Amino acid sequence: MYVRIAEVTSTSDMQFKMLMAFVENVLLPRNIEAGQLSGEIFKTSENSCFVVSRFSSKQEADKIMQIMRTEMEELRGNNRIRFLEGERTFNLFRPT
Repeated sequence: MYVRIAEVTSTSDMQFKMLMAFVENVLLPRNIEAGQLSGEIFKTSENSCFVVSRFSSKQEADKIMQIMRTEMEELRGNNRIRFLEGERTFNLFRPT
């Protein structure tokens, strides 16, 4: 499994709300349809969050990034976006 984390900070609360609406209603559903395994958003303040996206492989993550490359460049114009990514090496969880 491969994970890409996007740390996003907007310049205003309103801009952040508009960005989150786009990510929740357009970007993530389209990426899931294209092969992304999951997407989760964690709000860290009124105008920032991080988005955790899971993929089956780095190749799949790069394929999805190509699909949204133009939109990412547009989003970066008004938001600060920083990516962290890597292959999962260990997973431990408590079954429910």
